Amino acid sequence: MAAILDELVERTGSIPLGWAGSTLQMNYLNFGDALSPVMVALVSGKPVHRLPTQSNAPRMAAVGTIGHGFSGGDVWFWGTGCSNWRNPSRPEPEREAFVPPPGSRFHVNATRGPVSEALLNGGGRGSGVYGDPVWLLPRFHAPPVAKKWKLGCILHLSELADRELEAHPREELLRYRIPAEFRDDVHLITTVTPISIDGLRDKIDEIRACERIVSTSLHGMVIAESYGIPCLYFSPATAGTGAGDLDLGADSTVDLRIIDLYRGLGRERLRAYLQPRGAPTDWAALMAAIDANWTPVDLPDADALVEALPVTPSPLAAPAGGTIWDHPIIRGLTLQHDVTQLRRDEKRRAAAG
Repeated sequence: MAAILDELVERTGSIPLGWAGSTLQMNYLNFGDALSPVMVALVSGKPVHRLPTQSNAPRMAAVGTIGHGFSGGDVWFWGTGCSNWRNPSRPEPEREAFVPPPGSRFHVNATRGPVSEALLNGGGRGSGVYGDPVWLLPRFHAPPVAKKWKLGCILHLSELADRELEAHPREELLRYRIPAEFRDDVHLITTVTPISIDGLRDKIDEIRACERIVSTSLHGMVIAESYGIPCLYFSPATAGTGAGDLDLGADSTVDLRIIDLYRGLGRERLRAYLQPRGAPTDWAALMAAIDANWTPVDLPDADALVEALPVTPSPLAAPAGGTIWDHPIIRGLTLQHDVTQLRRDEKRRAAAG
C-alpha cells in the first residue's frame, strides 16, 4: 500500500502530511508538533505540504499525539502517538474512547510506542516498530554546543501562564520558583517557539546547552534522551518528593504519552523526579538525583524506524558550506497555515472527485 503514497509523491513532488501546526491566530510554534514536517523532510529528502487531519486524500501522520484526530481515506502513520480518547480536550465526563473511525484506512508503519500501536490498530497486531521520529534528529544536527546552565527545566504548554517566548509558569505552580542563588544555574525552557526554521534550531540548541534536563514536555525528554543529556521526567506525583520509580504498566496513572514513549524504548518502569506542583523544588537535590539516577536509553532499532517511513527514505545532507537547516527543502517548509483555507481546498478536491 505504501506504493500508493510513493506514486503520489513522485507525481506531485511533495509529501502530504497532517500535523498539529500553527494557525494564523497563533504567533508561535509548539516545538514538538512543529518538528513533524521537519523530520519527514529530513528522512524522506522530499518537500512536505500540509493536509487536514480529516480528509479523504492520502496523507501521512508523524510527530505528536495526533493519531486520534485522523479520519477518512488512507493514512500512513510513522512514529505517531495516539490518545485513548477520541476527544481528549473535552471535560472528562464527555470523553469518548478512541477507535479507528469507519471509512478510514489506517496503515500503521510505526508508532511512538506500543500503546499508540494498539489504539491505531484497533487492538490488532502491529509492526512492532517504535520510536518518535524526533529521536533521529542527532543524525542530522549535532554540532558542538557550549553548556550555559547546570539544569534546564522544560515546561509543558499547559503549565505556562502565557504564550510568550520566555517561560512564565502559572503562578500557582510553586515548583518552578527559582531562588536567587540558583538563577544562574537553573533555566526554565518553554516549548513556545518563534515561527521559523531558525527558531526550531535554536530551541534544540537551547536544550542542548543544559548540563541536565528535567521535563514535563514529552519532546523535551526526547531531545534530552536522544542527545544523551542526563535527564529525568518531572513527575507531578503527590506521593512523596525526590527520585522514584514510576510503573508504566496497564494500570499506571502516569501521563499516557510518557508511558507510550518509554514502553517503546523497552522500559517497564521509569526513574523520575517526583515533585508536587504546589511545593517549592529543592534544585540542588534535583540535580543530584539526575546525576545519581539517569541511565542512557536508545531506540531498539533506529534504522527500522527510518525504513518504516511510508515513502522511500532518502535522507537529506547539509549543503556545501552550510548546515542541514540551510537546505532548500527545510528552508521551504511552511510552518503556519490558514486552516480554514486548508479545509476549503479539501472540499474542492473532494468535489472534483
